[in-house]
Amino acid sequence: MSDIRFNILAVDDDPGLQNLYKDILESVPASLGLHPGAGRPGCRDVPYFRVACCSQAQETVAAVQESVAQRDPFAAIFLDVNLPPGPSGIWAAEQILQVDPAANIVLVTGYIGSELGNLPRQLSFSDRLMFLQKPFHPQEIVQFATALSAKWRAEQQVRSLNADLEGLVHQRTAELQRSNEMLRREVDRRRRVQQELQHSLDHLKKIIGGTVMAIAMTVEKRDPYTSGHQQRVAELSRAIGKEMGLADDQVEGLAIASAIHDIGKISLPAEILSKPSQLNSMEMSLIQTHSQAGYDILKNVDFPWPVANIVLQHHERMDGTGYPHHLAGDAILREARIVGVADVVETMSSHRPYRPSRGLDSALDEISAQSGILYDRDAVDACLALMHERRFEFTAPVFA
Repeated sequence: MSDIRFNILAVDDDPGLQNLYKDILESVPASLGLHPGAGRPGCRDVPYFRVACCSQAQETVAAVQESVAQRDPFAAIFLDVNLPPGPSGIWAAEQILQVDPAANIVLVTGYIGSELGNLPRQLSFSDRLMFLQKPFHPQEIVQFATALSAKWRAEQQVRSLNADLEGLVHQRTAELQRSNEMLRREVDRRRRVQQELQHSLDHLKKIIGGTVMAIAMTVEKRDPYTSGHQQRVAELSRAIGKEMGLADDQVEGLAIASAIHDIGKISLPAEILSKPSQLNSMEMSLIQTHSQAGYDILKNVDFPWPVANIVLQHHERMDGTGYPHHLAGDAILREARIVGVADVVETMSSHRPYRPSRGLDSALDEISAQSGILYDRDAVDACLALMHERRFEFTAPVFA
């Protein structure tokens, strides 16, 4: 049995919190199966976290430099924003990403709202920078460490696969030049190698997809009022896509994208997501960044569907009044238009902390009145047909 060791760096000027990180992560039992291959037949890897601690920004950067030099980098870094008396955690994050561009950084602070305005442009929402607000729950630390470690490991494997594949191509080219017999054998061997490589890539897709879903679930756990929203939107989007006659492969991609369409909200403060009153203009502007943030998280994941762009465009509207890029008409992906309709119907018919449910009938009246104006006419017609003919109702989540 081999061990999977994930190095975690916890940075806080409070020794008590350093010890808390170590207690939480180094006591995670292997029996929980919290590693990327958990549940895979024949998997014998046993994961564990090794936690290193720092108290100051310069010390943190030096620790990252040493880990990179020793080819034993950190899978995730929990970095407190406030590190008196020296430079802040934001300064340290800039330096860390220069030393290790593959670093996954979770900025930990009790004042997320005020810290957002101090972020340099290059550090704005990305797949390398996330936020966690104090006080945090131990399970949040475990979820972040587990998901980011799985993501980090998958990226390492992809890079290794790419390097191996490049070497393999050169080797096969030389062999093909030797003789026709060697050509025949090499073609057979190449087919087997490609099949094995495809199997490995398919498995990596599942790992990365599971990682993204874990992070998306973390968003919903931070906001119990919208728990299950993404999965219900995915359920309705799938039904609308089938009603519109989309191919099975397109419907599958639509369901994946709609199930994580709000993943960008992981970058937003929890107090805004669950605010029990209407948002002010500044808070609404911040909320509207979640589409771009979701795209930045997903853009480098090699999905066989345009998942990142669907997430980016799901708040665009047919008349160009949506966000973030004010696209209009056919410039918006058809899948994004479908998610937009499903999102409105689910949101209006569900309870929110700042208002009670408006009911399904009101939601259907809204999309009917704005059909062809804000919302795609074909998607609206398909949704109305499903609802009026009682061929659809929100039931169990699409992704259990």
